[in-house]
Amino acid sequence: MYQTPAKHPLSAELPALDDATYAAMWALFCHIGKYWQNMPDPEPFRSQLYSFMLNRINLRPVYRDYYLFAAATLRGLIEQHGEDGAYAFLFTDTDANKAPPETALAVTRQKVANEFMALQLSLGGFKAFGAINYCGFIGGANIPGQAAPYRTLEADHEG
Repeated sequence: MYQTPAKHPLSAELPALDDATYAAMWALFCHIGKYWQNMPDPEPFRSQLYSFMLNRINLRPVYRDYYLFAAATLRGLIEQHGEDGAYAFLFTDTDANKAPPETALAVTRQKVANEFMALQLSLGGFKAFGAINYCGFIGGANIPGQAAPYRTLEADHEG
């Protein structure tokens, strides 16, 4: 049912991300909630973002390069568009979502920002859109004979 944790053999040899890169990724995560107005206080999720990034790097070492590349791309976008304009451009430019990514903007959007968006939504961002049954991660295993770790159709009709 569960897979053992995996770690890429090259990930142990990689140097840690520098503080500036992590700060740029944290700023990106914060701007996701600011842009969509669905997470007024991202601070409680700082450690989850850090763990998420470390996990990505441990499983696929190329993610370290994606984060470094994204930080440099974001610096350039901020110089060009200003801070809020840079993130708005990153989140809305239609060319940035064309696969496979062939530009710095597309790599940053598809390999970093889109994944951070999914993480942000799973950590509570859906609540701002009125979601009732998505207050964060669904916990627990779906084990036959035990209560489901989520609301089921049958549970809605009991009573």
